[in-house]
Amino acid sequence: MEKGVAQVNYQTCMACGVCVQACPFGCLELSKTDVDAVHKAYPVLVLPDKCTGCGICKNACAVECITIG
Repeated sequence: MEKGVAQVNYQTCMACGVCVQACPFGCLELSKTDVDAVHKAYPVLVLPDKCTGCGICKNACAVECITIG
């Protein structure tokens, strides 16, 4: 297990939601209000109080935009 909290690089995130589905702790969610102007999608939000830093979301991300730190 890594230390820290998931951090999303919004410049490379495609807002596909795979990380949200992969997280067993429910610490990631797609924003319901803020639409990403570049991707025309709802960005992924991290709920740091729930994140354990396990790295499952990081491993699930196809574009490697999530780090644990």
